[in-house]
Amino acid sequence: MSLDQEKYIESLARKYQIEHAKLYEIPMEQNLKLEPAEEINDNVKYRNLIGALLYISSGTRLDISYSVNYLSRLQNCFNETHYKYALRVLKYLYLTKDLKLRFKRNDKIDILECYVDADWAGDCVDRKSTSGYIVKLFGNVIHWKSRKQKSVTKSSTAAEYVALSEAVSEILIIKELLCDFNVKLENPINVFEDNSGAVSIAKFGNFTKRSKYIEVHYHFINENYVNGIIDIVKVSSEKNLADILTKALGRVRFKKLRDLLNLT
Repeated sequence: MSLDQEKYIESLARKYQIEHAKLYEIPMEQNLKLEPAEEINDNVKYRNLIGALLYISSGTRLDISYSVNYLSRLQNCFNETHYKYALRVLKYLYLTKDLKLRFKRNDKIDILECYVDADWAGDCVDRKSTSGYIVKLFGNVIHWKSRKQKSVTKSSTAAEYVALSEAVSEILIIKELLCDFNVKLENPINVFEDNSGAVSIAKFGNFTKRSKYIEVHYHFINENYVNGIIDIVKVSSEKNLADILTKALGRVRFKKLRDLLNLT
C-alpha cells in the first residue's frame, strides 16, 4: 500500500507559479540560519504557504518535516527572504511529487520501534534544541514529529534526553491504541538513541552535577525501562533515521535516509 499527495502538490505548484522554475533535490540547504525580520511584509503570503506545507509534511512527506518546522517558527517575523526559502521547499516537493510513503507486510520483525534524535541548540535566535522521532509499526513508518523544544538545555545529552522523553510519551499512546486492536506487545519496545550519555542516564541513572535538572524526565523514562515496557538501544548516528527530522542534511545523506523510510 502507498500514500501520496501528488495532486495537491501539483495544485500548489500552479498556485505559486513554480512549474517552470528551477527545482531542488533537497528542501533546505545545510547550515541555513534565518534571522527574524524586523517588520512583516503583508504582501507576502508566507503563512498561507507554510500552512499548505505543514499539511503535506504531516500527511505523507516526513522528509520536509524539519524544513517546514524551522520555517514555521518565523510566521510572526517574515519577509521576502523567508518566503523564498519556503518556496524552495515547494520546488523540492514538485520535483519529487511522485514519491510515495510505502507500507509493506512484514510480521517477522519488531511490532513497534522508535528512533529518536535531537539537534542541540540548533536555533540561532534562542538556542533551543530540536527534537525528532520516528515510530515504525512492523517496519513501516506510521508517526513522526519534528519540533523545537520548549526550554533551553545545557548540553547535547540533556537535549537528547528531552527528545527521548517526548518520544516515549508518544509510544505509550500508540501502545494503548494497538491494544484496542488486540495487538499484543510481548517484548519491550526498542527505542534507538545515538547519544551514549542519554542511554546511560535512562538505564542506570548516571547523573552528573550538570544533569541533575533533568531528573523528572529520568524518572519517567527509567520507570518504563525498569518495567520492561521499553528498551533503550544505542545506535550509531549514521543509522539513526530520526536525523532527517532535526537538521538540514546534505544531498547524499538526505536521500539515503529518505529511502530507508520507505519514501520512494
